Amino acid sequence: MSEDDIIAYNKRQWDSLVDAGVCCSRPMLNMTCEQARALVDEDSVLGELRERRVLCLANGGGQQSVAFALLGAQVTVFDQSGKQLARDREAATHYGFEIRTVQGDVRDLSAFDEGEFGIVSQGYCINFVPQVDGVFDGVARVLRPGGKYELMCHNPFVHGSWVDGCWGSKWRKEDLWKGEGYPIRLPYVEGGKITTWDPYWNFDDADGNEKRVPSPHQFRHLLSTIINGLIDRGFAILKVREEPEGDRNAEPGSWEHYVSFAPPWLRIWSQKKE
Repeated sequence: MSEDDIIAYNKRQWDSLVDAGVCCSRPMLNMTCEQARALVDEDSVLGELRERRVLCLANGGGQQSVAFALLGAQVTVFDQSGKQLARDREAATHYGFEIRTVQGDVRDLSAFDEGEFGIVSQGYCINFVPQVDGVFDGVARVLRPGGKYELMCHNPFVHGSWVDGCWGSKWRKEDLWKGEGYPIRLPYVEGGKITTWDPYWNFDDADGNEKRVPSPHQFRHLLSTIINGLIDRGFAILKVREEPEGDRNAEPGSWEHYVSFAPPWLRIWSQKKE
């Protein structure tokens, strides 16, 4: 399967996830300014947001976009899923905001001018593309000097210990916990396909109904690929956070216990050099 075929497949799967009511497609319609700040700037990196131009990159769903707008930013959302973008428009209408939505491939940001944005906020997306170069090149071009880039990615060191395809899944504890730890089953390889025992995302929709949707394709990107990719494009690393923390006193094999051993996500803040 070519990279273009992978991206097209993932687009279809994201539309299906939105239709099924996956958590990240549910607009946040009762958000306060305090909640908005906690959502988009938990690490206190961004400072004043009023009138700043923000690109929510592959961050559709009516959550981060309205949080930035509540804090006074001028927001553009770019996402491959038209159905995700529809959620942003729904949320913008609810609040009475103006939010620009643009549909496209995250590897191609040619719809935007050089240095158009002061902030690029990219949620969990980079692992849905087989290579990071096109994404990082685009971000470096559209971000102005001194601008900040938030990137969320899988923690590559724990790939292979996570046997299901989606956070919030129905875990099979016997496939996770092996008495003393969580075994790593996949090699540490750049661009390696993330494979799981269950090729579906299993979650409850907003009404508590169980949903089961085939997973988009996901790929492992090594920490050196991410960090060096940013440095090579003139970014300075500001802060890195591992999340979530979990609870080591929780039942072995549960989500809370698992993530206390192997936090699955990294949040990386960087700044384009002047």
